[in-house]
Amino acid sequence: MEELQEGPSRKRKVKSSGADVDDTTMEQPQKGSTPKKVDIDRAVDLMRFVFREGMPFLDNGSGRSFPERMVVDMSGFMVSMMFQDPGIPQRNGTPRMWTITPTLDKDIAHAFAKETRKGIASEIQGDFYGIYVDVMYIPSKFMSYMVLFVRYLNDTGDVVERLLGVVPEPSSFGSSPKVAVGSMLSEAGLCLSKLRGQGYGLFGYSDKVFTELKTSITSKNASEYYVHPYLCHLHSSLVCSSYDPFEVHELFQTVNVLSHLIQDCPQFTEKVCALIQEGGVNLDDDLKKPGETCWGSYYEALVKFATYLDPICDTLYFVREVVKDNDQSYLAYKVLEGLTYDFAFGLLLMQDVLSITNELSLALDRKYVDAENCMALLQEAKRQLHLMRDEGWTSFLNKIGMFCSDNEFPMPIMGAKFDPRSRLRDEATTMTNLEHYHVDFFEKVINIHLNELDRRFNEQSSALFLLSSCLSPRNSFQAFDKEKLIGYARLYPSEFSDTAVTALDLQLEAFIMDVRSDDRFREMNTLSDLSVKMVETGKSAVYPLVYLLLKLALILPRTPATAKTASSALKFIESTMTKDPCNQWISDCLLLFLERDIFERVTNDAVIAIL
Repeated sequence: MEELQEGPSRKRKVKSSGADVDDTTMEQPQKGSTPKKVDIDRAVDLMRFVFREGMPFLDNGSGRSFPERMVVDMSGFMVSMMFQDPGIPQRNGTPRMWTITPTLDKDIAHAFAKETRKGIASEIQGDFYGIYVDVMYIPSKFMSYMVLFVRYLNDTGDVVERLLGVVPEPSSFGSSPKVAVGSMLSEAGLCLSKLRGQGYGLFGYSDKVFTELKTSITSKNASEYYVHPYLCHLHSSLVCSSYDPFEVHELFQTVNVLSHLIQDCPQFTEKVCALIQEGGVNLDDDLKKPGETCWGSYYEALVKFATYLDPICDTLYFVREVVKDNDQSYLAYKVLEGLTYDFAFGLLLMQDVLSITNELSLALDRKYVDAENCMALLQEAKRQLHLMRDEGWTSFLNKIGMFCSDNEFPMPIMGAKFDPRSRLRDEATTMTNLEHYHVDFFEKVINIHLNELDRRFNEQSSALFLLSSCLSPRNSFQAFDKEKLIGYARLYPSEFSDTAVTALDLQLEAFIMDVRSDDRFREMNTLSDLSVKMVETGKSAVYPLVYLLLKLALILPRTPATAKTASSALKFIESTMTKDPCNQWISDCLLLFLERDIFERVTNDAVIAIL
């Protein structure tokens, strides 16, 4: 959005709302000149239209080009203004004139964003809520940004997840995202004493940062719990946590380069598919880009890469030698250069490790999550990982030897002294290649996965998951267990005193007999279905303690009630932050565009009062 300006100008770095923005052309008023002014209500109306339509983004997800949106939508807005469309607020009296400043549009956006956060908080109405926090990194810009979602139940019993804000470079708020989260919750007017659930991605952050953010909130509230969030796909967290051995990071960088070739080079895709089919292999699907297909795509990509490695290599040589596009030839060269023994070792290791957790990952991604089955799969995955680490080294070493022999990969002499590739490591080492690949690669990756599973599914988190599932309405409340639900309530001493627990016991007995005999409660599958039906039938008032228990279960970020909506928002944010400047202006515009229904309720007077 261009600044409101006219006259001579020069380039200068400006700030808006505490965030650096791009060089902005700004007017330099001459001495004694009268500052230019604008009807601030009309300016706010214009900016409201800009935010509603997603004009600051080159792509707003509508499928329409930016010029088309500018010509068609802006023309419609101007016609509505000229003929005073009833949808445009009518104002009588003298216009409110406002001095034009270089950052007026950004100040209006920030004022709208502040009021939108307050609008979200007012919708929560001082009730309990949960949060989901993640920090994303943009490699092309060497920048990161933090996203914060809030989760709560509305008046109809529906679970709502809303974006509370996007923070460019959260590290600028302090040593960790902790300060940024606290600042945004405080600005919205959300009380920490009402926070009852937290979930974090934070793949690129250490255990220290993860624990610091988690405990900083939990220490202030004994009834607040962390769970592994549904939005945070299990395999994504396992893959990202495995980047410590640099060889694994290189492996996925190579897979990403290959995915670009698949996306951008039709000759590569056609050639590799033809070679695969010539080899008599049934090509059930094309090679897919990790993270852009179903959520199990990291594992799928590794399996396909290992299965089709020979025709992929032949095609890479073809692209490097024949294809005239220099960028694509260079990508093919980079992939071929990365096909080393370390690559093969990491490929088979990550494939085997992710195969162990694949069933758990798929079970967690299903719409109707079976808590007991998930916990059983978790324990089985941990058992297999322990077994692989303690007893699987010899068989894996034989497997990697056969793979390298079949694909003509050079193999190191395992008894020779290990030679670190890092030029910064000057100290002598007595470690052999066998010790390096066994201890620093094989065992290290497996231990990382075990630690990540323990971190994401600790004893308390698993207990919450199992206990809350006892309220599931599937199959006529087949999983209902009054004693477990009483135990679940005792985890929230602030909400359930000893007297309240006794009352809950009686309500649960009456509740289960009531709903099992009520046809309106049949054919339901999720906790959110139950919540809506209880409000609709008035049973939320008849059994308030049961409804409170249900509410506490639903605001935990684990339950997948609205994950599709929030994950779509995350994808749009990621796409926008990759294409557009990562600054406060874009952050505010993202909030206003994604939470349009709240933003539209903000009045001009509220915005002008902040300016």
